[in-house]
Amino acid sequence: MYWIEWLSLAGICALGAMTPGPSLLIVLRSASAGLYQGLASAIAHGLGIGIYALLTALGLAVVITQTPMLFNGLQWAGALFLAYLGVQALRHAGAPQPGESQSKQASTASLSVGKAALQGFGIAFFNPKVALFFGALFSQFVSNEQALATKISMAVLAATIDTAWYLIVALVVIYGSRRGLTTGSWRPWLQRIFGVLLIGLALRLLWSL
Repeated sequence: MYWIEWLSLAGICALGAMTPGPSLLIVLRSASAGLYQGLASAIAHGLGIGIYALLTALGLAVVITQTPMLFNGLQWAGALFLAYLGVQALRHAGAPQPGESQSKQASTASLSVGKAALQGFGIAFFNPKVALFFGALFSQFVSNEQALATKISMAVLAATIDTAWYLIVALVVIYGSRRGLTTGSWRPWLQRIFGVLLIGLALRLLWSL
């Protein structure tokens, strides 16, 4: 591949990563719980994207996109996963705490680093439309004659761009938190908002299935 093709691929991957959706809400919620939660969610989401990108580059994602039962099953799982996360966000929102440190401790306890990573990965893994996206994108760049190293590099590029974008998102939220924009009595309300939005997205996905 020529450098102009790599730039084009990177640009489209960046646009795809920046498109608002459930992934953005998950990373925002994780970042609102703490620095390490936000970073873990962003990195794990990038890993999930990278797996789909690699499967597509290797021609294996066609199994997902052309198997209605598997494709629909992943969509149902994704919708139920969003609903579960929404309910969990509402359950752990709790009442506003009088002190910043207490509020932060309650928020952090409700979402561990491990859970944040699982949520970041899960929201990517249970979205088979990612395979459709990379199928349409990589069809313009991948050929049977391409070396395996090139295909792996394409997947790494997609994963790196996705991870970088959501790391930026997480760090912006953390910066706002440290500036006092998402602390104190605002934290429980943010959790409630995330919960309602996640449940709303889940219902929308289930309605469209």
